[in-house]
Amino acid sequence: MSGVKWLYISKECKVYKVPNPKNGKFKELKELSGQDVLKVMLYYETKDRKPDKLIFVEFDRVNLDSEGIYELNDERNSKVLKNAFQFIYNTPQELADNKSPFELPLAPSVPSINEKIALYEYLNKKFPNLGKNAPVVVENKICSLKKIHQEKINMIKEANKLRISSSRK
Repeated sequence: MSGVKWLYISKECKVYKVPNPKNGKFKELKELSGQDVLKVMLYYETKDRKPDKLIFVEFDRVNLDSEGIYELNDERNSKVLKNAFQFIYNTPQELADNKSPFELPLAPSVPSINEKIALYEYLNKKFPNLGKNAPVVVENKICSLKKIHQEKINMIKEANKLRISSSRK
């Protein structure tokens, strides 16, 4: 079996466990109202119905509203998907042929060194089995996110070169 846990890491690097969202809304955390936080989603395997091994992690920087609630909304999802599809479904030549300005890839949300330390300490204290391989899983995810982002940047650079060369002809 597998499970999911959600965490927020505040700017002060304090970690908050967040219950699973219901109807696209996360439970309020009044002490974080109006703040930007790092949202962490942990995917793990279970053993005897307890978290046993961290298998995947996701990060996102989000802003909590005045009540300390983060709500998944269609506008934000639409922006992220539109940006992703530009790079998934186009070649550099297709981007160059489109005369609209290039849309830059969205930068990946990755934790700072202090946020990583806070996350590791929290996991080692609350979920020691997840903490065992957390550094490897987190660093692999960060490396992957940065690599994908760089590939998207290179794609825009290539498309720009193609556009410039075709305009000179």
